[in-house]
Amino acid sequence: MTSDSDCGKYGSEHIARRFDETGKVWHIYMTGGEPLLYPNFVSLAELLTRGHYISLSTNLSTANAFEFADNIKSGRVIFIMANIHVLERDKIKDGIKEYLRKFLYFQDRGFNIKLVYVAYPPLFGRMERDIELFRKEGVRQIEVKVFQGKLEGRRFPRDYYEQERDFLIKLGLNDDERQVLDSRASFLGKKCSAGHIGFSMDPSGRITRCNTLDEEYGNMFEGTFRPGFSPRRCPAKKCVCLYQGTSLTNTVGVRVPSRIIAQPVKFSIAFAEALCRLRK
Repeated sequence: MTSDSDCGKYGSEHIARRFDETGKVWHIYMTGGEPLLYPNFVSLAELLTRGHYISLSTNLSTANAFEFADNIKSGRVIFIMANIHVLERDKIKDGIKEYLRKFLYFQDRGFNIKLVYVAYPPLFGRMERDIELFRKEGVRQIEVKVFQGKLEGRRFPRDYYEQERDFLIKLGLNDDERQVLDSRASFLGKKCSAGHIGFSMDPSGRITRCNTLDEEYGNMFEGTFRPGFSPRRCPAKKCVCLYQGTSLTNTVGVRVPSRIIAQPVKFSIAFAEALCRLRK
């Protein structure tokens, strides 16, 4: 468990040094909340990108977005997922215009940045119009994401109406989003590199196998991180992050029965590693 005090507990140099000490080159994907709100975030990004690569999920709402674009080498940033929440932007004077100003600033400096538009059901009447506007303004990469969550008694993506599904497909969902739309979010029994070359980490540096499975692999910032020695089969009935599941299994998911919401599994890493050795 973490507390609010864990955010900013360790300095940028300490965090970067811990990654360096592993002797590996990392791809560090930072999501939120909002990563750009992290204390001294630009300094942290500068130090991490000396020897590693980073990616961000951000809504470009902070003033230091320009500082990041000016000081971080675009070649060390794999991608930036720039989420736009149009209903919130509409509440601010020139909110969408300000978002686009920052987005295009990154794009013009060579960053692989994508505009992320979540298919929130109340937006269906304006999605095409919004996307057309973004393209006219010069946005090169737009990714429509399937809404996942509850709204007005419906659970999405399960409860999208058929015409809504057809509309989303027409907008151009990528392969991952088509899987999300079809609820193909189970990798049960498939060999997965989570815990071997891919991990989840919280703001305190605590490392777990993935977003679904809470098996601990030590703490990066405290110098106790130890990876598993090989890929292992997924024991979860539902993956809570299909994108993670797809990339770490190098395969596609299967449909999950609607009654299953999530099935996290906890068990001993030592036992799992020993079992894996016996099977070799």
